[in-house]
Amino acid sequence: MSGWRFIDAGAMEAPVAFGRMPIVAGGVAAGGDEVLMTGLFGRSHFQIGWFEDVDAVLDLSAARSLGVDVFRRPLWGGGTAFYDTNASALLAFFSHDDAFASLDEALARFRPAMEGALSSLGLGEAHFEGSSDIRWRGRKLGTLITQAILGTKVVGGFFNLRKPDLDLYKRIAHVPDEKFADKVVKDMVEYICTPFDVRGTDLSYEEFRDAVVSAARSVGGLDLVAKPFTTAEDEQTQGFVGAVSADDWVRRVSASRFTADAPFGSRVGFANLKAKKLVRAGVALADDGVILQAMLAGDMHVSPPDAIDKAALALREADVADRDDLLLRIRDAFEEAQIQQADEAAGITPDDLVECVQLAAKAAGAGPDVR
Repeated sequence: MSGWRFIDAGAMEAPVAFGRMPIVAGGVAAGGDEVLMTGLFGRSHFQIGWFEDVDAVLDLSAARSLGVDVFRRPLWGGGTAFYDTNASALLAFFSHDDAFASLDEALARFRPAMEGALSSLGLGEAHFEGSSDIRWRGRKLGTLITQAILGTKVVGGFFNLRKPDLDLYKRIAHVPDEKFADKVVKDMVEYICTPFDVRGTDLSYEEFRDAVVSAARSVGGLDLVAKPFTTAEDEQTQGFVGAVSADDWVRRVSASRFTADAPFGSRVGFANLKAKKLVRAGVALADDGVILQAMLAGDMHVSPPDAIDKAALALREADVADRDDLLLRIRDAFEEAQIQQADEAAGITPDDLVECVQLAAKAAGAGPDVR
């Protein structure tokens, strides 16, 4: 591979970091150099994945009363995460869409570079496990996952540099029990680990950055040329910053909003299902079991961004007991939206969504015909 631009973004507030991603992706999609970007999350915050139900994962009022910033990522899925000031590094490889036949292929291409960086940092005992995690002895050190973003294939994630204020985290965050169904360590506080835990010394952002760049060159074969953000790119970013922190956007997917908007007299229920990623569903049912309104959510990495919303919309007026019809509707919505996801690593299937919808129907008091 050749013609790669390296951007050392340094410390950024999280909305700025995620505001820059569409700008970078747009330049790559337009035929510009492919990009490796590294950075550091400055200022403590909670970031919510595109598809996450904010009420299921966060006490938004508590966060705001304690002065912790909350925003919802634009275009990018995954779970809700708490990042303390200068405690977590980020990295992202932005490739041309036609560089790889699939997202799984893109992920497989860049994982060795991350493994090379880990080895050079004395963190070689850490391995990729689960859908996207980098874990050490069952504890999470970071993540690397892939998603289609605005005509590019992006492989990116974050890496713990030091432990965040987990007491603050516990006061604000809700962690669904199902999230740890596939994990050895069952408590979020114990689940997080840092380079100090693994190698006995802290890791600076600069050390992490240099190791990633070196491995991208030596293991990944990238011909990297350092080119910082341009003035024009920074100006374009500013429009995203306020938008992703706005209350209406943060509450884009919200169980309380769903319940408030449910048709009068309908029965509302919610459920979680642990597949390769956590799936969440909500339904508002008529007395005869017809779905009047549906919500699909979770920590999945699916593109395009509105795909899961379209799948939820397709369920309206369906009989919640008719599994075959529910499955057909979601499959058709997936096909129409031309779903892209890393199927092998973290793929969410129509069957997963239907199973979760029927669990939500049972929570709403649906009859025994729901399987």
